[in-house]
Parts: sequence; structure tokens; C-alpha cells
Amino acid sequence: MREIPMIGISPIGGGKEREALETLRKNAKSVVATVKKFEEMIIALFSERDMKKAHALGRQVTELETKADKGRRKFTSNLGKGAFLPTFRGDLARLAEQLDNVADTAEGVTRAILLREKLLDALSKAEKKQKKAKAIRESMVKMAKLATQTTEALRGAIDLLVTNIDATETKLNEVEKLEHESDLLEQSLLGELYEYEKVLDPVRRANSGL
Repeated sequence: MREIPMIGISPIGGGKEREALETLRKNAKSVVATVKKFEEMIIALFSERDMKKAHALGRQVTELETKADKGRRKFTSNLGKGAFLPTFRGDLARLAEQLDNVADTAEGVTRAILLREKLLDALSKAEKKQKKAKAIRESMVKMAKLATQTTEALRGAIDLLVTNIDATETKLNEVEKLEHESDLLEQSLLGELYEYEKVLDPVRRANSGL
């Protein structure tokens, strides 16, 4: 997630406006479910080393992403029916797009990782040569956990649009901090990949995408 919009504060008016926001809240819940399942898949693959379980969880990620996408389309339809101020409407539309991107990314990364079935074998061999190479697995799990935490914080910000709109920006600041933490971890992971590149089998590294 990038460039989270700072919501233009605007009173929430009648029933159609509240219906649109409730649809967005439900959509956020679906996106959180997608990312949580993605985290479970990462844990199954990198911590439990269970490829069969990871594939089963991967299918669930796809199903949840499809549900989230339907929710986003419903919200877009409802958004056009509400009497929102133009700036507020634009912020909500971008927020919904951010949510959609989160779910899409979780599903896309899931497919990409599960297509690399030699990944576990490559990492296992690397760890036999250099025990510290397990840091790659650990970083993947940490990143997935941070993705869940960030998405849950974003969902919390959306909930506040209905219950306490003045607190929304504070919650969005929390989202940005978590994103920054995730960026730092990603940089660290790239460093680990470069550090242990020599102990990864070149052929398997190419096949695994490492």
C-alpha cells in the first residue's frame, strides 16, 4: 500500500452515504481476511515447510480475493449514489482502490511463490551450508505478519469513518508507520538474499526467483 489518502473531513449525511461506508467497511474486512490467509500460507511454506498445506491456503487466498473484488465493485456503485462532497468522494474512491491493490498483491504474490516449488529445497540446501541463511525464511514470515498488521490498521481507519471520523487521520498515520517498518524489513531481506547468494544453488536460485 502506498500514498494512503488523508481523508477530507466531511459530515456523513443520509442513508445512502452511510450505506456506502458500510459497504466499504465490509470490503475492508474481506481484504483483511485475504491478507491473513496470505500470512497463513507464508507460515505454512516458510516455517512449517508444508507445500501441500501452502497450496491449499493459496487457493483460499484466491477465493477471498475474489470476494473482496466483488465488494469493491459494490462500493464503487454505492459511492455514486451518495451525496458526498467531491473531495471526500475522491478520497473514498482512492481508499477503496488501495484496498483492492492490497488484496490483488496478496493473491499475486501467493501465485508467484507457489509456482516456485523448488524454493523450499533451495533454501534447505542453503541452510545446510550456512545456518544463518534461515534469516530469509524468518524475514518472509515477519513481512507477512506486518502486512496483516498494516491491513488491520487500515481497516480500523475505515471503521472510524463511521464512528469517529476525526480520529481517522491518526489511524492512517499508524498505517504509514507500519508501511515504513515493512519497507525497512524488505530492504533487510534483500540484503540477506545478497549475503547468502553464494550458498544458494545457482540453478535452483533461478527457478525459485531468489
